[in-house]
Amino acid sequence: MVKNKHAEVAPPIEEGKERWYLPMFGVYHPQKPGKIRVVFDSCAEWKGVSLNKVLLSGPDLNNSLLGVLLRFRKEPIAVTADVEQMFYCFYVREDHRDYLRFMWFKDNNMDNEVIDYRMKVHVFGNSPSPSVSIYCMGRTAKEYEQKYGSEASQYILRNFYVDDGLTSLPTAEEAIALIQKSKAMLAESNLHLHKIASNSGQVMAALDEADKAKDLQNINLKSETPPCQRSLGVSWDLETGSFTFKISAQKNDEYTRRGVLSVVNSLFDPLGLVSPITLQGKILVRKLSSGTVDWDAPLNPEYKEEWDSWKQSLAHLENLKVPRCYVRTSVKLATRKELSIFSDASTQAIGAVAYLTVTTEVGRHTGFVLSKSKVAPKPAHTVPRLELCAAVLATEMFELIKEEMDIRFDTVQFYTDSR
Repeated sequence: MVKNKHAEVAPPIEEGKERWYLPMFGVYHPQKPGKIRVVFDSCAEWKGVSLNKVLLSGPDLNNSLLGVLLRFRKEPIAVTADVEQMFYCFYVREDHRDYLRFMWFKDNNMDNEVIDYRMKVHVFGNSPSPSVSIYCMGRTAKEYEQKYGSEASQYILRNFYVDDGLTSLPTAEEAIALIQKSKAMLAESNLHLHKIASNSGQVMAALDEADKAKDLQNINLKSETPPCQRSLGVSWDLETGSFTFKISAQKNDEYTRRGVLSVVNSLFDPLGLVSPITLQGKILVRKLSSGTVDWDAPLNPEYKEEWDSWKQSLAHLENLKVPRCYVRTSVKLATRKELSIFSDASTQAIGAVAYLTVTTEVGRHTGFVLSKSKVAPKPAHTVPRLELCAAVLATEMFELIKEEMDIRFDTVQFYTDSR
């Protein structure tokens, strides 16, 4: 941070001028060994006050994570990318930098005395940092749209979730052009687009090695199997073009309300690809937690075997592969697009699932879009009322798909087996 001029030696404090000192700590990611991220603890309190308590966080300018993923599945050629150290790309006004003071060793040498430094840029952990960064990146897209085109502008405005950009296009040529224009557009504001990955060998061949995702640099995609990529919590197999699930080794979680919830919530599935599995876990949690108030009290031993069986079954999800692309053709080039949404209910749960059918010159293709499920509310409703709840869930799902997928459907049909 000091070497990159993200931090500077703090000047002497003027008499009576406010300042704030930030504690800091390092965070390691289990999937990124050897890499540390410095996080400033803006939530640390002194006399009941923290920096984040007195800062305005700004508006939520982020795109919907689910929306970005839905658009990522539309076309055959997929691309993921990342903005390098996004928060550090934007300066803090000089008269505000004394609120970002911290202590470190003089000349960055741990044998020297500890002195005051202060950050010159926005930091990880500060509540306004995401809003400021997303706003500024959006300004870049709007200001340089005329120079680099609306496709690059829309990619930056619509298909980024904080610093992660995901998109899909009909052809490799379009993907290469988009990457080049987007990279040049962001460079106008000193933003560096890197860690690029694609399921297309043609796209990867057109990239500089330094711009590729680290584990894709200097490998021969024709003869070597590319490692799985992970974006926005979703694992993506470049070779098969499928979403996969990497289940963390199950720890010996305590058989308590806190322990079982920890296991169920560890399965991140925003698209509902494995809703039947996660729903079983949620139903079990409610059954196990019934009558239990204490989060760390042992649960009813009667259901221990059933819980262990479900928990161990999660390992089989690693064999599951779900196509990233909705259908094996370009949705953009299809002559007809239909959406079908099914809803159903039981006394235990309600659910809805959506499928996309496209018509092309060579036939019709159907693919899974999205599913949602919920444990039935308590106290128990009648089955007809639950069927209505499922129908409402289906219509809410359609509103989300209509808003986020950027597809104009020729027809939308809802199905229920209830009269």
